[in-house]
Order: sequence, then structure tokens, then C-alpha cells
Amino acid sequence: MKIDLKLPLVAFLLTIGATSVFGWGENGHRISAELAERNLTPEAKAAIREILGDETLAEISIWPDHIRSDPSWDFAQPWHYISIDDDETWDDYKRVPEEEGDVLLILEKLEAFLRDPDAEKMEFSGNMKRKGTKLNPTQGREIGKKEALAFYVHFVGDIHQPLHVGRRDDKGGNKIQVKWFDEEASLHRVWDELVVESAHLSYTEFTTFLNRVSDKDRVKWQADPVLEWAKESRAVRDEVYNFGAQRKGYFINIVEAPSLSYDYRAKALPIARERLTKAGIRLAGKLNSIFGK
Repeated sequence: MKIDLKLPLVAFLLTIGATSVFGWGENGHRISAELAERNLTPEAKAAIREILGDETLAEISIWPDHIRSDPSWDFAQPWHYISIDDDETWDDYKRVPEEEGDVLLILEKLEAFLRDPDAEKMEFSGNMKRKGTKLNPTQGREIGKKEALAFYVHFVGDIHQPLHVGRRDDKGGNKIQVKWFDEEASLHRVWDELVVESAHLSYTEFTTFLNRVSDKDRVKWQADPVLEWAKESRAVRDEVYNFGAQRKGYFINIVEAPSLSYDYRAKALPIARERLTKAGIRLAGKLNSIFGK
């Protein structure tokens, strides 16, 4: 199956209209993927070139969001996130059923497939039904290494976005309406796109600024298990929801949409930078382990 990054116009417009439910926006995913590619070993880089040809990790990183306009991929939607509430501990957390999945479960499956040199295809299936359609709730399709790698790169990015380890009540900030420098947006979209875009950098420029990681941090971050990545994202949620004196309620019970500007951005951008840096360095570590000698 060829990954076609040039979507038909209708599909592209549907994608743009649904960005508020995505993980990092396009630049965010490209940043973590580009950072990973700059930190690959020669062996891993060569193996990945065999799979991708001339395409880069940054190019394939946004494909899993683009296909969300295609109903035949609906079963993959729950894999972009994990839900855990403030009063829920990780010890109490119960994994969702395998047929539904979440980002923790699918990363585990994708990594096992990518590590197996003899496996050429993987059955990708799940239980998901789009509202307003008569699609069979059990869907699936067969994918190869290229599609699996695109999903893996993307989901490593998603799990590092704080609101993709989100609260159930407000659907990871999608029900929290705010004003971002007078632009109406959901809190989720602020963290998907607007915080990163506020740096006014291309994804390659942003990556260059992030690619200054000490050996000590690199070793520590790459040794952390995947569950730790999710725990970190959840741990910074308090700052994500910290609207200062404008916070009049909890979850979706906000009387007026908070107005977020320079003060909020000053706290948010360093968090986003750190999450993107860890995503890229950890992705590199995983890919070096999977594809390196």
C-alpha cells in the first residue's frame, strides 16, 4: 500500500475541519519526527530508507491524521489518545478492551510488528463506528511496514501531547472553549497547533533549536518505559488548565471562555518544547533499537 500524502481536495478539507481532535498539529508531528531522524544511527537510517524510499519520517508523520477523513479508518481513532481522569491513579487504571485500543496498546503492537523481520503484513482492526453511518462496528485492514512505521512515528508524538492523555469529561480539552489572542479555539487545538505555531518557526528551524540534548538526558529519556511517557503528559495537565484568575470552574463548567495570551504562552511554550524534544529523542531511541544492529 502506498502512502499518498496528496489527499483529494474533499478529504483535505475534511481533515482541516477536524484538526481540533488531532494530536500535535502538522508542525508538531514533523518536529518530533525530524528530531528523531537527525538522531538515528547509520544502521537504523539505512533500514528505514529501505522501507520509506525517498520519504522522510517528517513526511509520513502526519499521514495518520490525514486518513481520519476516511470512514474506513474509523476503527483507528481511539488509538490517538488515552483517557485518565484526575481522580484516577495509574494503579487503578484499567486498559481498554483490545478491540477498542488506546495509544499505549497500539504502540506495543506496532513495535512488536516492526521488530519482526519476517513479518510483512499486520492485521489492523478495531471496534469503532462513526455516528450517523451504518458502518459495521468491526473494521480492519491489512498494513505493511511503511504504514506501521507512519502510525508508530505519529503515536509516539501523540502520547507526548498533554491533552492526548486527557480527561474523559471534557474529551481532552475539546470541550473547553478559550480565546487565544482573541481567536476562538478549543483548549485542545491550542495545544495541538497554536502554541507551537506561536514560535513562528518552520519545523526544521524548531527542530534545530531542540536538537541540543545532553547525553545524560538522552540516556535517561530513552530508558523510560512508554507508560512513563503517558505519566509525564498527565503530570503537566495542571499547567495546561491553569488559566489563572480566569478559572471560574472545573472541567467544562467555565462561565466565560478564558482569554489566553502572553502570560499563558510564556508557560505553555517551554512545556511544548520539552514534550516535543522528549518525543523526538525517545522515537530515535526506539527506532535505533528496532532497526539498528
